[in-house]
Amino acid sequence: LEQANAAGDVKSYLRANYAFHFSIYRAAGSENMLSIIENLWLQISPYFNMLHDSGNYSTANQHHQQMFAALRDRNAEAVRAAVRADIDAAFTVLIKLLK
Repeated sequence: LEQANAAGDVKSYLRANYAFHFSIYRAAGSENMLSIIENLWLQISPYFNMLHDSGNYSTANQHHQQMFAALRDRNAEAVRAAVRADIDAAFTVLIKLLK
C-alpha cells in the first residue's frame, strides 16, 4: 500500500487496499457480514479513485498500520476502531469531494 501510494499507482493501491481489508473481513468468519460488505464495497469503490489526490491514501495507510498492529496484538476492539477510523476518514473526504 505504501509503495503504491508513493509511486502514485492508484490501481495497485486500490487492489492492495481491497486485499488488505478483505483479508480482515474474511478472518471474522461471518459469511453474511462478508456478503454485505462486498456489496457495499462494489457500490462505493468507483469513488475510491477520487481519494488519491486528496491525501487520504496516506491517512488510510496510518489506519492500516494501526489495524496490522491490533491484529498482531490480537486486540479485536482496536482492529474495529482502526477499521472504523479508516472508513470514517474516507467517507468524510468523499462527502467533501462530491459537494
